[in-house]
Amino acid sequence: MTDVCSRRLACAIAIGGLMTAGAAQAQSAKQDALAESQDAFGTQVGLENTGTYKDSDARGFSPLDAGNVRIEGVYFDQVWNLPSRLRRSTAMRVGFSAVDTPFVAPTGVVDQQFYPRPKTPGNSLIYNRYWYGGYFNEWDYRVPLGDRFALQGGLAAARIGQSDGSDSKSYAVTVRGFASIGGMELSPFYSFGENTHDETKPLVIVSQGYLPKVPPNRKYLGQDWAFGTKDYVNAGATLKGVVAGNLSFRGGIFRSVNDKPTSFTEVYDIRTADSVARHYVLADPSHDVRSDSGEGLFVWRFGKHGIDHRFFAGYRGRDRVTETGGSQFIDFGLVPYGERDKRAIPDFAFTAVNRGRVRQSSWMAAYVGTIKGVGQINLGIQKARYRASIRNGATGDIDRTKSDPWIYNAALMAEISPSISAYLATQSGLEDSGIAPGNAANRDEQLPAVKSSQYEGGLRWDFGKGQLVVAAFQITKPYFSFAADRKFVVLGDQRHRGFEISLAGQFMERLHVVAGAVVMDPVVTGPGRAAGLFGSRPTGVSKLFGRVDLNYQTDLPGHLALTGSFEYKGSAPATAATIAHLGGKQLMVDPYWTIDLGTRQTIQINKTTIGVRMIVRDILDKAGWHVAASDVLFPTHRRSLLITATVDF
Repeated sequence: MTDVCSRRLACAIAIGGLMTAGAAQAQSAKQDALAESQDAFGTQVGLENTGTYKDSDARGFSPLDAGNVRIEGVYFDQVWNLPSRLRRSTAMRVGFSAVDTPFVAPTGVVDQQFYPRPKTPGNSLIYNRYWYGGYFNEWDYRVPLGDRFALQGGLAAARIGQSDGSDSKSYAVTVRGFASIGGMELSPFYSFGENTHDETKPLVIVSQGYLPKVPPNRKYLGQDWAFGTKDYVNAGATLKGVVAGNLSFRGGIFRSVNDKPTSFTEVYDIRTADSVARHYVLADPSHDVRSDSGEGLFVWRFGKHGIDHRFFAGYRGRDRVTETGGSQFIDFGLVPYGERDKRAIPDFAFTAVNRGRVRQSSWMAAYVGTIKGVGQINLGIQKARYRASIRNGATGDIDRTKSDPWIYNAALMAEISPSISAYLATQSGLEDSGIAPGNAANRDEQLPAVKSSQYEGGLRWDFGKGQLVVAAFQITKPYFSFAADRKFVVLGDQRHRGFEISLAGQFMERLHVVAGAVVMDPVVTGPGRAAGLFGSRPTGVSKLFGRVDLNYQTDLPGHLALTGSFEYKGSAPATAATIAHLGGKQLMVDPYWTIDLGTRQTIQINKTTIGVRMIVRDILDKAGWHVAASDVLFPTHRRSLLITATVDF
């Protein structure tokens, strides 16, 4: 079936389901990230998140960039985000929460859970008055078809704004099916979306060591014509259930696509202390990024009298293609940063694109054993195979890399008492490194996978209505930075050593608290540092981060709850290299903290559930810089209002 036919079929099924679904199953109105957080290490439900970590930042690294994403426990090479019509929640699996996870990775695992098979029919209308006056509106449906089959999915349309004044418009359609056959459940899904107008987000380059003033909230410094378009697809199927007796299977095969017919990068390269900048735009030809991935895992489980044994054996693989290059450089000369520099649209002349390909696979075996009241052991080993190539579009030359490492993980958890437990763990991994930043000579190129390792351990106290966790860790990876020719390559090693604390629980009957902090000593070493190409600290990584989320339940109508969040991020290096006029130090961005306040209400009217969620983000309107990559900044979020209204019927 062609892509066009697939899209039309998905639309037809979605619209048909919306017309036929009947009465009530409350779904979106009851979503509450804080209520579902068992620890402070990161949970996302809908548009909300709690905890110290997220998929792009865990212990100073990005599990998403590292390729550590799972769909209901199954390996998935994510190119584009899964839609909210599929994804019910996302949890970060690190420390204690990863002890039970087979084949856990050093940077942690992004555990994405889908909605379960619907048992009763229903529809949900979701209106989001999005940050900065945008909107994000959805229509979800749930259609059981007897005891064995079901459909769910929906439609969405959005206009998303950012604090830098940029906006993007998009729509998406999603459909997911369920079929129970014997002891197995097959669940195929298809999601297609399009960004029809994605305004470029102007980047600030600070490699010269000068930090400009943050522009006013929503002041746009980009070009009217510098907007991109994207087509994105996430499709696949999961298969889970009992094969026979004690033998079960879980697996899936997926495709993730991000095709960019047009895209631009607008840059202000700050050159002087009074914020004179070189202004330029990089225009790209059509670029495609797509990946096919999947995993099949057999699990043999047996045991009795409080002893449980699980043996795992399986295979995972991916095949990713990334197109880069062929871009046109458009130089607008020197301008004062902070004033909009509008220019006429130029004529575009692109060159041939580069084509990178990564093929990676692993044979896997693991054992997880549990003795009730005593503890748990988790042992895993993988034989990985990695092959990468990149073809230069201009010359046709092909560079190849390969690796065939053994990868392991081991964890031991002991129950010291009914309320206190301890764990020790270590992992090695072959993890992705993301893409080269927009100011690199090999811009947007898929960086090679690298060998990484972690050692960690901690204590957990379960006090009945919650738990307190204290843990320490050390992660080591190769460090990417700018070589003399401005290519973004491995030039040393990066080590993050630190400890973290998590408190999650119910206090005084009405107060729910999720609080966490991480304190780190991030250091980079190697030949690049000795040559003066980078300083002692990795860019963008803070030594201190903390977050507190609160939910206070009142007796007011609609079960009104008052919510609040406080977040603090310490200073972080903005530049890779040291700066002479700063006394041989790296340029730093200032510490940044925010306070969010909100409310949550749920009202039941017969069989209809109405949920209203309001959040004022950053009520004190703190202006700051976020380090996106080495030498690259963009403004942080500013004060804005989110209103979500959900009707489940």
